[in-house]
Amino acid sequence: HRLVLQILQRRFSGVHWVLKSPVHLHSLPVLLKVYPDARIAVTHRDPLTVLASVTSLIANLRWAHSDDVDFAGIGCYHARRYRADLDHLVDLSTSVSGNLSHAGGRVHHSRYHEFMSDPVGTVASLYAYFDRPFSGDVRQSVADAIRSRPQDQHGTHFYSFADLGLDSASESANFANYSDHFGVPIEHRVGPRR
Repeated sequence: HRLVLQILQRRFSGVHWVLKSPVHLHSLPVLLKVYPDARIAVTHRDPLTVLASVTSLIANLRWAHSDDVDFAGIGCYHARRYRADLDHLVDLSTSVSGNLSHAGGRVHHSRYHEFMSDPVGTVASLYAYFDRPFSGDVRQSVADAIRSRPQDQHGTHFYSFADLGLDSASESANFANYSDHFGVPIEHRVGPRR
């Protein structure tokens, strides 16, 4: 990972990478060790909504190459994977030896509903947390970027937790440790898969 980034930035100096990947959740302690100056922004969202969305996304990617896609299998796999990852995130944030509990201002937490209701304010709090300047020009650039990319501008992504074949009450209980620890509200955005 580091070598690929080094190759990509080889002709540029002063590059600051901004990466967005839920896969980083699987290896946060390693990421912080490999990139000692990394800053991590964690946006918390109802895990059942995330499972439905991720499953739908991955299933659609697989349908591009196959007519045989196990939607429920994808959902079941990610339910186990994210449950372990999110429980680990709680452990890291509370453990005395956890890399996230004493990361010296390296990890910022926000909630998805906060971003949706006040995107500029949420980004401003992120900048403040990481002691980065958030001038009027930056504020305007963020507002312009958000306005120029309205949600669903390329169509609505319909997905439903019911399509996963999982019991919502059981899965809510499985993710309760994470949801309670980070104050994640229940969202359950569901709709027919299309």
